[in-house]
Amino acid sequence: MTQNLDLRLATIDDIPALVSHRRKMFEDMAALKGEQPDRADLDAMDVAYAAILGYEIPAGSTRVWVIDDAGKIAASGALKFTDWLPRPDGSRRGLVYVHSVYTERPYRRQGLARRILTAMIADCRANGWPRISLHASELGRGLYEDLGFKPTNEMRLVLE
Repeated sequence: MTQNLDLRLATIDDIPALVSHRRKMFEDMAALKGEQPDRADLDAMDVAYAAILGYEIPAGSTRVWVIDDAGKIAASGALKFTDWLPRPDGSRRGLVYVHSVYTERPYRRQGLARRILTAMIADCRANGWPRISLHASELGRGLYEDLGFKPTNEMRLVLE
């Protein structure tokens, strides 16, 4: 590892690394539960995620920050911007959703995910986005709480 870890916005050239990070994130979450994710499911997710990033990064509906260590992506995290319904306070900027935050093992515990999330939060503030949502893994929950994220009353119905 070098001492020169640059924070920058991802480009479409970074998609293979971003897809790898998302996959590793799900593998790590499963391992914490003593589970093994289905390889075919992960393979399908990889293809779909690469396609989504291929049009959303250039369109600006997804912005991804990376920590670049001399050409190697050490960490990454994404924001998904979605139009949404107006609120009683008159705001209608939409939803901003944090996803796919991941740090390669040799780079962990160096504050890289915090650096990415801090940049995301600053970007949202500067551009008038009123709120940011996410679903925290057990690995990331403490960091998100340190940055001010709070549990909400969100509920979900899974239709399978």
